[in-house]
Amino acid sequence: MPYSSYLTPRKEVLTPEGVNGIIDVANIASDQEGKIEAKPELFFNLTYPTSDIKRVLEQINLRFNSKKASAGLFLFEALKGSGKSHLLLLIYNLFKYREIAEKWLANNQIDCVVPEDDFVVVLNKFTDNPESKIWNMIFEKLGVAPEAGPTHPKLKDFEKALGKKKIVLIFDELEQGIRCISDPALQAQNIAFLQMLSEYGNRSKNVTVFASIYSDREEPGSTLKRVSRCTVQLNNPKDRNAVILHRLFENWVTLDKSQILPVIASYLELWKKHCSFDPEIQKECFLQSYPFTPSLMEIVQKRIPSRGGFQNVRGSLEFLGNLVRLTWNQTDIITPGDASLDDKANTILLRDLDIGGEVINRAFENSEELKARLPLSKKLSSCVLLYTLTGVGGTKGALKEELCLDILSPAQDINQIELTLQGFSKYASYFHSGNGRYYFDLQENSEAKIEAGSLRFSDHEAYIFLCSIYQEEIFRDCSCSVIYNQVDTTKERLKEMDKNRLRFILSTRLLTQEERHNLYFGIENRNLLILIEPKDTSFNMAVDKDLLKWVKRIMAAKPLLNETEDSSKKADYEKIKKNDLGNILDRIKKAGFVFLHWENYGELISDDLLEREPLSCDGSKDKILERLSQDYFPEITMQEHIESRLANIKQRLVKEVRTEYISTLSFPVPVYDDRVTKALIALCRSGLIGIQHSHGNYCRTRPDLSDAELMQARIVDPFEDKPRVTQTTCPRCSSLPCKCVTVSPEPALPGSSALIKCPQCNTSPCICKKAQEVRERILPCSSLLALRQALAFKLEQYENVKITRIQYKIFLEKPDLGDLAVLPQSLRGSLTGRADLTAEIVITKTGILSKAELEQQVEKLPLLPEASYSADILLETEMKHGS
Repeated sequence: MPYSSYLTPRKEVLTPEGVNGIIDVANIASDQEGKIEAKPELFFNLTYPTSDIKRVLEQINLRFNSKKASAGLFLFEALKGSGKSHLLLLIYNLFKYREIAEKWLANNQIDCVVPEDDFVVVLNKFTDNPESKIWNMIFEKLGVAPEAGPTHPKLKDFEKALGKKKIVLIFDELEQGIRCISDPALQAQNIAFLQMLSEYGNRSKNVTVFASIYSDREEPGSTLKRVSRCTVQLNNPKDRNAVILHRLFENWVTLDKSQILPVIASYLELWKKHCSFDPEIQKECFLQSYPFTPSLMEIVQKRIPSRGGFQNVRGSLEFLGNLVRLTWNQTDIITPGDASLDDKANTILLRDLDIGGEVINRAFENSEELKARLPLSKKLSSCVLLYTLTGVGGTKGALKEELCLDILSPAQDINQIELTLQGFSKYASYFHSGNGRYYFDLQENSEAKIEAGSLRFSDHEAYIFLCSIYQEEIFRDCSCSVIYNQVDTTKERLKEMDKNRLRFILSTRLLTQEERHNLYFGIENRNLLILIEPKDTSFNMAVDKDLLKWVKRIMAAKPLLNETEDSSKKADYEKIKKNDLGNILDRIKKAGFVFLHWENYGELISDDLLEREPLSCDGSKDKILERLSQDYFPEITMQEHIESRLANIKQRLVKEVRTEYISTLSFPVPVYDDRVTKALIALCRSGLIGIQHSHGNYCRTRPDLSDAELMQARIVDPFEDKPRVTQTTCPRCSSLPCKCVTVSPEPALPGSSALIKCPQCNTSPCICKKAQEVRERILPCSSLLALRQALAFKLEQYENVKITRIQYKIFLEKPDLGDLAVLPQSLRGSLTGRADLTAEIVITKTGILSKAELEQQVEKLPLLPEASYSADILLETEMKHGS
């Protein structure tokens, strides 16, 4: 039930303009609507009889209705907004409107009788009506012109002007009136005149002075305090509460407190479960402050004034009145959580404590970002902001127990408060904690900023981005890979790729056998299709909460890095992004990788046979190829498989055999393009098959054919390869046939010029082939695969070549490496963190190697991502004499 069921807000409280807490005595003669100063009856109705008012009225009654001595000077000393002007206006109305005043006195059971004598009432607000000679104003009111003289009027002159009249002097902003007199001598005369009147008032009841000042340490207070007086300082906290509540609610004074006891008891019972406090003290405080909670009144009445905010009762009245306007028909009570940051009036008032409004803006920004996710974000941000702006040092911010008291209600579960507090600590970029307190600050929390930004992205968006990380950062080749989505979508993507080369399907989860079967169905060259799945069968990137969280944080960090020009923030965002990317890579690699090795692809799914073969690598394309080539489909495996099927391949073209091997699941996978042709060449050299081509027939030797020619060659039964004599031009006459003079058949005599024939080639000079040493250099390549291909191309031009020595050079340079931990431990030891790295490995191997053995050796070299590979080769090859 809303508190308006018990308390009725005044009409002006509920208007957009709200409560006007300023009393200006200069408005007494105003005819503007709503000016309560000009309406004595309304003024008395809005006036609560505080202890200070009662004391002043008691002294007035004593002064005019008793023979006892009484002070003729009433000094109201307090800060702006404390009620000095209100009290002065009350005295003015008391003497000017006796009948209205008597009704109010009777209603409040106050015993004060104002004599029916005609009082001369002089009211002046010195900021609006400054006087260089205060006596002129008084003498004018008495109808007498003061005598001119070098000083202020003498007492006898004043007594003469006063006669038998009674005068009441009411001075507002008296300090300002004295301060504005620039002439020190004249200023002193005015102070002396006021002192004279005050002292005279103590001797005669015909003169009574009421004056408001800010401090008795400044003139004229420092002089007047030496006079016997009635001082009122307007600093009773209970009075301030009562003034505010009476001003806001029509029936607060007459409210039967027993009606609100059940409401207060229910809240106290709820709070006791989660907070520690003295129930009796809290109950008494709540009865005095209802519908405002004691904590809200303490903030408004103590913490805010101690920070120099608001203007005592005046500012508190305006702030709390605005909260009543916002909540009067909605809430049971009013707490700090109701000081909504959505309300412009609230934020304007709070700028008294936050010049420029930067902290307020940051709190509002965090509240807006989290309102959809955390239903209590508005209340929490309002509470924490009030405690932030009203505290200093160790009191800055709110304790958790204070937040529970301010937010907890029968409608709110304690768990919701806990979740909201945790959410702000995690996602609110300007929300901080320290010494057990929670507060807002201009210092940005980069972690929370990115966490909050990550909330903008859906799981689907994060998964798409995660897939790109898998392709780019782990597999490292997008041109020949596709992330598995749906069967049809994936097959469409595969059709866009080169079907004659290896294509990789990267699955982010364990596929069903039906999905695998349908995926391979109807695909061209499907033995060149490598399906990679996670080794961990429970792993699923699309639903992995940690992975999605890290990805969203990276997505949030990217625009922040582009937007900010602050180098420290940029460094924080970059660090968070790198750490999260590292977590993602580690998580995916930890799940492991397997490839699907088909043993049989059946007509029915139930007939399929396959094995999930583990790949002990980091998931990069090069490493996967290395493992496939070395562990599952080395060259010898391909050679043995073809050898077991010799009857099936004879009388067929080489390209037809290759097509069969790249198309048939369960056959060895041709990891590299030349695996099938290399195996056939090896079988040809070993004499198990023959190869026929229009350029020559080959058996027990390497076919002297280009790659394109070899594809058109036919595989036949082995045969005896007859030596082929290659006809060449004569080295002497450069003609074919030789046109040299015929050599005498007789043996040459010693010293004769006859040519001696070679016993091998029967030619003189000899044209037999001889071994010659050759050096070749392979320029730096970007990968091991590129090095192997370059070596194969370089050696293709030589026949019967023998490699006698090879030197490999591996060079890796990584300037400004983000973290050494991404490198193998063999390169970095146990070092981590940022560093510059330059590494060079030189490996020299000697001994007789064939081309095939050399290529196998290359595949065993260390694999360093982003390194360059080069080689220097020393080889022997047969060359002709004279060439």
